[in-house]
Amino acid sequence: MPESVSELRWQWIKLRNPKEEKIFLYYPSGAGTDAQVIRVCDRNGLDHAILIWYVCHECRFGDVAKISIIDEWQRQGLGRRLLLWALRGGPGYRWVTSGQSPEGQEFFQALARETGAALTNRGKTCAHIDIGHRSYPRPRLVHDI
Repeated sequence: MPESVSELRWQWIKLRNPKEEKIFLYYPSGAGTDAQVIRVCDRNGLDHAILIWYVCHECRFGDVAKISIIDEWQRQGLGRRLLLWALRGGPGYRWVTSGQSPEGQEFFQALARETGAALTNRGKTCAHIDIGHRSYPRPRLVHDI
């Protein structure tokens, strides 16, 4: 079951989206520089992809804290879609990422070329972002990722 989703609400989401194999749940920032999260679940409610990021509008800064996708869902454009969603929240901002695997580094370099965002590997974060603080408000089902 996805985090912060009741059994009844999950059943309702599946009923309203009978053909969706991948269900996108967006957990918006609770306040200020709290984490924002997109979980991509299968119909059983298992997380198979997640993106966690922070944005500080005061410093014009973004931090991709985590991106993870199961092997079976990789190489289908899902990571690109998720990251483009996050970058929309901080256009023209300076973006950094957490440490990445060699494949992740290639992915971020390709997205940096495509978007113009630096996506600096292990870059320094802004002082307003506390990556240890994550609050997850009630998620919203999204389709336009």
